[in-house]
This record gives sequence, C-alpha cells and structure tokens, in this order.
Amino acid sequence: MKTPVSFLSLGPGDPEQLTIKVVKTLREADIVVVPCTHRQSRAAEIIGEWCDEEKMHYQELPMQKDRAAVNQIYDNICQQVKAWYNEERQIAILVEGDISIYASVHYILDKLKCQGIPVNQQPGIPSFIAAAAMANLSLVSQQERLVILPGEAEEATLQRLISSNHVVVIMKLSLCTDALKAFLRQEPQTVCHYFENIGCAKPFHTTELAEILSRQWPYFSLCILYPKVNNTL
Repeated sequence: MKTPVSFLSLGPGDPEQLTIKVVKTLREADIVVVPCTHRQSRAAEIIGEWCDEEKMHYQELPMQKDRAAVNQIYDNICQQVKAWYNEERQIAILVEGDISIYASVHYILDKLKCQGIPVNQQPGIPSFIAAAAMANLSLVSQQERLVILPGEAEEATLQRLISSNHVVVIMKLSLCTDALKAFLRQEPQTVCHYFENIGCAKPFHTTELAEILSRQWPYFSLCILYPKVNNTL
C-alpha cells in the first residue's frame, strides 16, 4: 500500500524541539529528502540522532531569484519523488522551520498534489515562537494583533502597524537590513527584540538599540517589534 509523501517541519534548529510525530516518521521512512546548500545541510544536523545516513538523499536547493531555474529544480525533485512513490517507498521531505510559513519547499508539495500524489504536512515550532519562549515574552496579549512580514520593513507600513496595536514579526532580516535600521533610528522608542540563530548552539537576543544597529544581521535572524505601550515588557 502506497503511503502519502510526508513533509516534516524541523523547527528552528534544536533537535530536541522536533515533535514526536516527526521523529516517528523519520524512523519509519525509507527515503528522507534532505535540503542542502553548497553541500552543507543544517537539516541533516537536526535529524542526525534519529535518522540513518543511508536513508538521506541530499538535494541542492540554491537560493536564487531566477524562478525558472528554481522551478526546474522543483520539477526534478518531483519526478524523483514520484518514482520512489510508485515503488511504494515511504518518503519524507525535510523542511527547516514550519512547512506552512514561507517555506519554498511547499511548491514541491503543491506540484505533487497536482500530479495526484497524496501528501501530508507535519507542523513544527516556528522560529519566532521559539524566540519568544527564549526571551520569556508573551508574543501577543489582550487586544494586540500579530503580523508576520517576510523580509519587508517599509517605514510607513511599520509606523502604521505599531501605532495600531500590532506586534510585528520580521523574518529574513538580511533582506531588509537598511530599511529596518533606518526605521529604528527614526523611532527609537519602539521596543525591538532582536534574535540570531534561534534553536542553534549559540542563540543571541538583545533589546539594546545600539547593539542591534551595530550588528551584521545574518540570514538566521529575526526581530519582534512591540507597540510603544506593552504591559508584558
């Protein structure tokens, strides 16, 4: 009997934050598709304790804006996964973070569905949830609203959101470094929690504006902006 292709959310990076269901699926899988970039894979490090190396099939997922080239890569992965599926292999495809939040691998899931291949997605802990826990924050409370931005930090948008009682999570900070730093310089009273490498061996968190502005923001960074009045801080 053919088993649906599973998309496993690995969370922010800490192997101990995998769900029990994800670990169980890893152990039962025949094939585990592991994303990598330049032959390096953070995903492989996360699952190493629970998955045999011989199951792992590394797939290069370069970060590029050429959508035609990226779609060709996705098509190639889908063809391989379809072949394994027709052989009645149990397949797991790894996703750093959560499959439902800005995960480019979701394009593969959609392509498989269009080809009539059953899929399921298993949730994980999003990085901003792990960040809030690390800093002992109430992410949102009372009448606050949560907005998640994917590497966008237009000054007018941020001012509108902050002034209307929104808590703003900005992911992929390396894509909007200049714009967000300019906003923080102009609005220094905004409460900003800045995080790096959540779920990794040496995570970093600060609310000191000077420290935030002076740092070189890496790819694995995010911030949480709070309204000026916040009773949880």
